[in-house]
Amino acid sequence: MSSYPTIDDIENCMSNGWSDGLPVIPPYGSLVDEMLAAMGWQALDVIGEIANQNIVVRAEKAAATAVMAGCKPEYGKLLRTLSEALLDPQLNISGAEVTTGGAAILVVVSGPIVEQLGFEHGANALGANCRANATVGRFAQMMRYFCGRGGGVLQSHGTVGHPGRLSFCIAEHPETAWPSYHTQFGIAAEMSAITLMSTEGPNSVNNHYAESGRQILDTIGDCLCHFGQTAWYYRSGGFVVVLPPDHMSLICEEFSREQALEYLYETARRQTDLLIEIGRIAKKPLEYAQVEPGTMRSPLRSPEQLTFIECGGDGGRFSAVIPRWAGSTHTICKAIL
Repeated sequence: MSSYPTIDDIENCMSNGWSDGLPVIPPYGSLVDEMLAAMGWQALDVIGEIANQNIVVRAEKAAATAVMAGCKPEYGKLLRTLSEALLDPQLNISGAEVTTGGAAILVVVSGPIVEQLGFEHGANALGANCRANATVGRFAQMMRYFCGRGGGVLQSHGTVGHPGRLSFCIAEHPETAWPSYHTQFGIAAEMSAITLMSTEGPNSVNNHYAESGRQILDTIGDCLCHFGQTAWYYRSGGFVVVLPPDHMSLICEEFSREQALEYLYETARRQTDLLIEIGRIAKKPLEYAQVEPGTMRSPLRSPEQLTFIECGGDGGRFSAVIPRWAGSTHTICKAIL
């Protein structure tokens, strides 16, 4: 025992598994009650369930997790929407927790709430040292960890995983060249929204000498098509393309978002026979995989599996590609009301 009761409480949380491996804020009743009020729930409200594991999630658990992650009560409205999205059966939160793919839950914040709550959307946008990004992203990962293991019966089996399993929250620029990120899912541009999907870690895309948007898209397309990317066989996931200002300024001179999407869908391809030869596609593939020897193969079944977000800082000619986990067949996008 230390001479500091709060330190002892933090250690007790760690010892009892109420942690993601980092120290947490102890979920004292007064803090949880304040968070519940901010989220607009009563303690015993059922906010979701994982039916095939007989898990029911009550509001007090989400509020306690938000406290432990370090979230402010001011985030309550966003956290409520985020909690509901996390427990949407189509997200498959348990699958993301236990897969050998080592997936994390990517949280995308877009709309006026980015500035209202102080999310970082410029420098180091994919790994910002900012409380809003860090704690909201951490909340999502802790919910995945606490809820996705069948009450502790299931275990994580990620072969390598990635750092986003601690926190992975990115925010879009409030002012964008193309319509807001969430408009790709049918939500009005003036709204604020949360978008969730299970993803691998980001791949950096570097092109400092391109003179056209087409050259930038070709570079991004090459990143989509390297041999090791996960999507070649099942093609059930997709990609998020992150466009900072320097690359975006070239692209938007030549392409609308729809044109850029169609361009990448049509041009980012590899020879199917070569993918089979190197072992990325089974020699006797499943019918579901829709393998056609002798053709050029896209890592996407349809263009809708590819989305673009504008964030990141000026001064470097980089972009990023975030591959979705192969089991991430759905993206959940919800307006923050």
